[in-house]
Amino acid sequence: MIIKSKGIVLGYIKYGDSSIIARIFTEESGYGSYIVNSIRSQKTKKSIGHFQPFSILDLILYVKETRDLQRISEFKNHYPLHHLHHDPIKSSITLFLTEVFSKLLQSEQSPNPHLFSFAEESIKVLDALESGVANFHLQFLLKIGPHLGYAIDEIDNLFSSTDRLSPSSEVHKRMEVLMNEPYGVGLGMSRESRNEVLDEILNYYEHHAHIHKPRSLEVLRSILN
Repeated sequence: MIIKSKGIVLGYIKYGDSSIIARIFTEESGYGSYIVNSIRSQKTKKSIGHFQPFSILDLILYVKETRDLQRISEFKNHYPLHHLHHDPIKSSITLFLTEVFSKLLQSEQSPNPHLFSFAEESIKVLDALESGVANFHLQFLLKIGPHLGYAIDEIDNLFSSTDRLSPSSEVHKRMEVLMNEPYGVGLGMSRESRNEVLDEILNYYEHHAHIHKPRSLEVLRSILN
């Protein structure tokens, strides 16, 4: 079956001599792994740069229900990203979020148009954002919860559901602002406050989604610090 879909790239690994297997969240089929043939060949006219994390692509997919690993026939950029892969802070945030997002998407094997739309628009905002960039990953992980079926529409749910002690009133208030205000909200945060907020969010997802601390976490913290 041939499917046309938008897709958000979450990463890839090398496959064979010249191909890759890309992890992609697609609008029409959900999360999956796809072979891209000959993309690493010197003779190819296509650039592997299309498959940088959070790239948004137009795809033509060959899908067989009996096969776990599907195939990409054609691809092109759907939306040009001008800053995401060149700005060191944005690229570090992107690597961190794609790692966490991939783990959270393990159960999203079917279409979730609301989640896809949220992720797509968030990526576009991050690419264009000029202020509040250092807090983007906190807002993304707080705002995405309801789209994945996690009841963190209120900050108190982050703690009551995991039997953790609530943070200081100052941190609690900052988390509510991050969740409810648009990306880039003016909210100065110290390194300690930012780390505390992120730890609480990751503890919530570790408890409910059974995901471990991301490998890219310390790299992100070193860049933001």
